[in-house]
Amino acid sequence: MTTEPYRFDELMIDAMARELSGEVLVSSVTAFGALAGLVAKAFYAPDLALLATPESGMDVDFLPSLSLGQFFILAQRGIALGMEEVFDAIFLDKFRIWINPAQIDQRGSVNISTIGPWANPKVALVGSRGIPEDTSHLSKLCYYLLDHNPRTVVAAVDFRSGAGNTAEREQRLGRIGAPSVLVTNLGVFDFQGAHGQMQIRQLHPGVDLTAVESATGFHLTAASPVATTPEPSSEVVAFIRQHDPLGLRHMEMQKGSGAAKHQDQAWMDERSLLEAPSAGEGAL
Repeated sequence: MTTEPYRFDELMIDAMARELSGEVLVSSVTAFGALAGLVAKAFYAPDLALLATPESGMDVDFLPSLSLGQFFILAQRGIALGMEEVFDAIFLDKFRIWINPAQIDQRGSVNISTIGPWANPKVALVGSRGIPEDTSHLSKLCYYLLDHNPRTVVAAVDFRSGAGNTAEREQRLGRIGAPSVLVTNLGVFDFQGAHGQMQIRQLHPGVDLTAVESATGFHLTAASPVATTPEPSSEVVAFIRQHDPLGLRHMEMQKGSGAAKHQDQAWMDERSLLEAPSAGEGAL
């Protein structure tokens, strides 16, 4: 057990990091995903190659950033990659990414496109982006949710951006690209239940089955036995805090005016880092 208090975000990031392994390229556009990659390489899987954005290059000691690559370019020299090489990694199953969907359902289909009916949506989201390629080429599909509730973990997604364990998968796609793991603020889940359904693999410390069942939009089964998520070590906690100086993982957890104020402050702090005399000299 860690001697230093940890927050649930740090527990989640550590759990996400433990899912990464092998000689693969790990990329992310979110703070949680970026930090999970950094923790994995530092503590659990040294053979990983990390990519913040193609512009930033591969295997830089990247920080979660608002500028999507500019900070990394100024601060460090990485191994340059083009988008063609990133897609080659996807098609060769040498790519891993943590995806934060708006909805995930009981068979692991995910939605980042629209909430409500397609013809008359309540909310229009970013669109499916690279998820169709990921869910047809990768042998490990990793998802995370910061707020596990009946609106995010649902019986059926409103729009299928990525295919789960559906009949179409069995008929056309095969097992490659099937959902592998979901980490939420309540626990760790896989899709090894009957007919590829989601099931409980681990519960976070202090979380019980009743809490998970009430937060889920369908009946959940559980692996036997259900384990407790390991607590992050004090070294991992310190590492996460050191590598997120702007606190962007906290901004992911906020909504409304709180998130807006945090983003404004993070942007000013990041500009200060970008404008520092040593920023272009590889000092960070």
